[in-house]
Amino acid sequence: MKYQDIFQALKGVGDIDLSALALPVAETDFALYPINCNPDCVDEIVVSMLTEARNRNRDSFLTYFEATPERTFHWITSSVAKDNTRILFALREVGTRELYGYMGLAYGDAGGGRIEGDAIVRFSDISRPGLMRAAFLSLVEWVMIDIGIKEVWVRVRSSNPAVKFYNQCGFSVEFEAPLYEINGSLGELVELSETPLQDYAVTSDDSLFYMKYHR
Repeated sequence: MKYQDIFQALKGVGDIDLSALALPVAETDFALYPINCNPDCVDEIVVSMLTEARNRNRDSFLTYFEATPERTFHWITSSVAKDNTRILFALREVGTRELYGYMGLAYGDAGGGRIEGDAIVRFSDISRPGLMRAAFLSLVEWVMIDIGIKEVWVRVRSSNPAVKFYNQCGFSVEFEAPLYEINGSLGELVELSETPLQDYAVTSDDSLFYMKYHR
C-alpha cells in the first residue's frame, strides 16, 4: 500500500478506515492519534485546539491570519482531507485523552522518497520536558521505518526558537532561503514567501531554514 493510501485511511477518508489506530510514544503515557478529516467525525475539541494554537503561535508561520473554528474545520475537511501527502496527529494522554499538542507530516513526494515534519506545536500550558521531542521522534521513526519514506525534513523560520528543538531531535540545517514580505491591500503583512511576488517586495529579516533528519 502506498503511503498516500495509508495517510488517507488514518484520516478516515480512505478506502478503508484506520482512524482508530494510534502511535504510542515510547516510555510515556501518551500516544499520537490521527486527526479524523471526515466531516461527520471531526472532533470539536481538536478544532478548538488547532484554532487557539494557530492564533497563539502566529509568528511561527509564514502566513498571517486570524483563525476561527469555522475556518479550521473547513481546512481539516477540505485541504487536509484532500491532500494525500499530509496528515495531522493529536498528542494525547492515553488514559485521560487530555490534549497536549499536535504534529504532522506534509509535502511528501509521489514516490515516498521525502516528506516534511509539519506544525509541531505544544498546546498544553503544563510543560512535560522531553515529551514533544519523544513524540516527534516517534512520528519520524514511524514514517521512515514502518512507512518506508527515506528522508524527513522540516522548514522553520530562522527566528523561531524551534530551531533548537529540531537540532535536539537530530535535524541540521542543510541550506537557507531568503523570505520576502507580501502585503495586503492595506499594507498589512499577510505572508512571508520564498518568491518575491511583488516587484517591490521587501526582503524579510527572517529567512527559512531547511533542516534534514540524520539518524
